[in-house]
Amino acid sequence: MSVEALLATGEKLALLNASGPDSDVTVASGSTANVDLTISRGPVSKILEHLAVKELSGLPTGVVPAGFSYPNSTTLRIVAYNPTTAAVTVTSGSVSAKVLVKAL
Repeated sequence: MSVEALLATGEKLALLNASGPDSDVTVASGSTANVDLTISRGPVSKILEHLAVKELSGLPTGVVPAGFSYPNSTTLRIVAYNPTTAAVTVTSGSVSAKVLVKAL
């Protein structure tokens, strides 16, 4: 985690690490699947707003990110799309990201 800026309101812009998924996720041919990563808060006490996904690595060949969402403050959900003709598995713990957040 790194603090990118301290705002006049006392809030921080921080770049936090995320990793996962907790278990293998299979993405069928021509389909999508949710790949959930856990965002590590580190010294940040509360995440107020998710601003951007700055880096993403570890998705296997054949799987591309089709969208992002945040079902709760410490989860980054990647909608993974598989345009290939065979199922592809995202292995547990193989994906990492950096998420820019506004936090306390």
